Amino acid sequence: MAIRLMVIDDHDLVREGLVQYFGMQPDIELVAEAASCQELLGKLRTVRADILLLDMSMPGVDGRHMISLVKTFYPDLRILILSAHDEVPIVLGAMRAGASGYISKACSPQTLLEAVKEVMETGKYLARDMAERLKYASLATRSNNDESSNKNIIVEK
Repeated sequence: MAIRLMVIDDHDLVREGLVQYFGMQPDIELVAEAASCQELLGKLRTVRADILLLDMSMPGVDGRHMISLVKTFYPDLRILILSAHDEVPIVLGAMRAGASGYISKACSPQTLLEAVKEVMETGKYLARDMAERLKYASLATRSNNDESSNKNIIVEK
């Protein structure tokens, strides 16, 4: 059964390229495309998709807010973020808001296709390098918090 994909990106060139690429894939059914969050919400009322391929930076709305809003009304819909931003706080924000995965626009078309398939199969995707960066950031934050907690304990004695 084909993966029902909806592509959302405000840049016409990017969106049309993604539509063309996924349109050539035999196991992907491109069910809709949207250039804005308002257009996305309207299409979600009438079109059933398995996965949203969503640009994190859309005009007029914060990406995390958009993810949360979509997940509120469509909790089973999987959202793969495709973004030019790969900073740890942005990725963490998207994942905490309910994104199923996150991939950089710097990836190859084949890697993007594999990410879509992985999100469909397992419900999640994160590139190995990003997963390592998130793990490192988590450990560094935990270490800093542990040290400051220890300092507070020592000071209190």
